[in-house]
Amino acid sequence: GIVTKIVEIVLEVDKKSEVEPNEYLHSVVFTTVIPILEGSVNLMKVSQHVQPITRSILELFCAVADSGILQIDKKQTHRLYDTCYKCLKCYSDSASKRGALIVGVEDDRHDNILLCLELLSHLCSKDFFNFDEPDSYDETSSRLVLVGLDIIVPHIDVELLKFPKLSNEFFKLITFICEVYPGKVVGLPENVVDQIVLMLKVGLNNYNDDITFYIFNAVQALSVHSADQPHFQKKIGRIIKHTLLLISGQELSAELYDTAADMVFSFICKCREEYLSVVNEIVVQQENPTSQECLRTAFSALIPSSTTNTLTRRDKGKFSKIFENFAVNVYGICR
Repeated sequence: GIVTKIVEIVLEVDKKSEVEPNEYLHSVVFTTVIPILEGSVNLMKVSQHVQPITRSILELFCAVADSGILQIDKKQTHRLYDTCYKCLKCYSDSASKRGALIVGVEDDRHDNILLCLELLSHLCSKDFFNFDEPDSYDETSSRLVLVGLDIIVPHIDVELLKFPKLSNEFFKLITFICEVYPGKVVGLPENVVDQIVLMLKVGLNNYNDDITFYIFNAVQALSVHSADQPHFQKKIGRIIKHTLLLISGQELSAELYDTAADMVFSFICKCREEYLSVVNEIVVQQENPTSQECLRTAFSALIPSSTTNTLTRRDKGKFSKIFENFAVNVYGICR
C-alpha cells in the first residue's frame, strides 16, 4: 500500500543522492517524510493486530534512518529521534497488550524485532560518523539507542535468538553499545541489564564463533568500566566463570583464545575481588582435593604480578601467552 510506496521513494532518493549528493534534496524529502512517520505511529496504534501494517511501518522507519540520517541537520535529527522512540514504544506497548496473541507467531515476532534492532543500529551510525558536531548530539542518539534497548530487550527471548540473522544483529548491536557507551550500559535498569547478561551467557553456548567474538568484546568493555560497580561485576562475573569452564572442557574454539584472554585480563585487572570470588566458586565445586589445588595454582598464575592494572597492548600480549598455558593446565579438571 501507501507505506510501501513511501519506502520505495525514500530508497530511490537515497540511491540518487549517492550518485549526486544534494543536501537540499534530503532536507526537502525529510521535511515531507517526518510528518508521515509521526502519523504512521498513530496508524500503528489503531492497527496493532494487523501484522503487515506493523511490519511496513517498521520498514519505513528503517529505510528513513538508513538513508538520510547522516545528511539532515540537527533539528531534523532530533525530531527523527523523538519519532523513532515513539514508534518503538508503540510497538512494545502493542506487543505487550497482545500477550498471548503473539505467542507462537515466531515469524511475525522475528520480523518485527529484527526491524527494531536494525532501526537502532542505523541510529547508531549518527554517532559513529559524526566527528564534527557538539557532544550533545552524541548524547541524544546514545540515549535513544539505550532507551530503545530498554524497550525492545524484554521482548527478546532464547527462542527468538535461534534465528541467525536476528541473533547476529542483536549481539552486534549490544557489543557496539557496550564498547562505545559502557558507562551508560552499566546504568541501565537492573531488569534490562539482567536480560542482556542472560542473553550474553546463553550466546556462549548456542551460537557461532562470530557471536562469541561479539560477546567477549562486549564483556571486556564492560569490565573496564565497572571497577567501582561491585554489583555489576557480579553479573558479568557469571560470563567470566562460564568462559573459564568452557576453556577447561576445551569447548571454546582456538581462534577465540586471544579474544577470551583480553576479556579475562581486563576483568582481572579491573574487577580483582570478583575474579577471586569466581575462582573460588569453581574450585570448591571440585570434589577432588588434588584438582582443587591444581586449579588454584592455575588461576593464581593468571593474576599479573604488577599492581598497576594496566591494559596496554604489551601487557595483553604477555597475558595471552600465559592464558594459553592456563588452558593446557586446566584441561579436563573441572567437572
